[in-house]
Amino acid sequence: MRYTSKVKIVSLLSLSVVLSGCFDSKAQQEEYVQTVSVQTYTLKQSKQYQVKREYVGTVQAGQKARLGFEFAGKVSNILVDVGDQVDKGTPLITLDTQLLETDAKQLKAQRNEIRAQLKLVDANLKRQQSLKSKGFSAEAEIDALNSQKGVLQANTVRLNAVIQANNLKQTKSTIKAPYSGTVSRRHVSLGDVVNAGSPTLTLLSDNDKEAFIGIPTIQLQKVSQISDPRIRIGKNQYEAKLINPGGTVDLNSRSIGLRYLLPDSAPVLDGQLAYLTYTEDIPETGFWVPNTSLTDGIRGVWNVFVLTEDNIVERRSIQVLFADNEQAYVAGAISEGERIVENGLHRVVPGQVVSPKQG
Repeated sequence: MRYTSKVKIVSLLSLSVVLSGCFDSKAQQEEYVQTVSVQTYTLKQSKQYQVKREYVGTVQAGQKARLGFEFAGKVSNILVDVGDQVDKGTPLITLDTQLLETDAKQLKAQRNEIRAQLKLVDANLKRQQSLKSKGFSAEAEIDALNSQKGVLQANTVRLNAVIQANNLKQTKSTIKAPYSGTVSRRHVSLGDVVNAGSPTLTLLSDNDKEAFIGIPTIQLQKVSQISDPRIRIGKNQYEAKLINPGGTVDLNSRSIGLRYLLPDSAPVLDGQLAYLTYTEDIPETGFWVPNTSLTDGIRGVWNVFVLTEDNIVERRSIQVLFADNEQAYVAGAISEGERIVENGLHRVVPGQVVSPKQG
């Protein structure tokens, strides 16, 4: 009996020790939870936020001519190639002029024949007029010679016009650069027969390079009022001048094209991507917060963890108005001067007491 009582006493003592250890462990855990250190961020209200907008376009030459001949012919010589720099008036490509040169010889021979006939008619007129003064010539003979002379003179005028047209065709058989620029494309090869107006070469002007930027119609007024627009091409920024504020909406992109004049010294190529960047002020009251302070909420709502005066964590719902890679502009159930948990949100839960540390 006495032995049984001792066993019961020992068992009760062991149980009390175990329970005491459990309570101590739970107390330590509660103490650990209460002393979690978190980095905080103090909210500062703003009346507006800035959004950096960027629109893309392409570089285009101020002049882009698809050069062609005014009449058909066979290409006899190509004097330039793609990438060549040419000055104004430089010969670029020629047509075969053998037929024109042969026609010119025939026309000149006909003109010489008419001149010989005119010389003979003039001599006959002199004879008839001399005979008339002596009374041996009829008026009909003189009238016939004058009529023949008039026909020959008219033929001379016609032949001179044809010869002039032939010379003009020979001149236009060579295409010359209408301005200084770069040959960007060749459309024909040596020996090709081209039709009138068919493009042979594409020539881009070296000066007056432009950036053609497409923007949404809703942004037209704001973008047009930028005082010092800057265009980014590659890694370089260039000062630009707005040439055309946009006239029509593109049916495919539903955007308006703006033309900006680039400096002549800008080493840019036709077709390069050009970016127009500007900062827009949007009047909307809110707060800037780090992206690391945001957490997912219910039904897609964003939340932040706010610390009360007693350093107790509370969950607040907010609306993200704008965000970039580092911070977000938010509005919602938060106020000026409140502290939010800046990072490490996985370490805390609503209702937990924490030790704040200002970030």
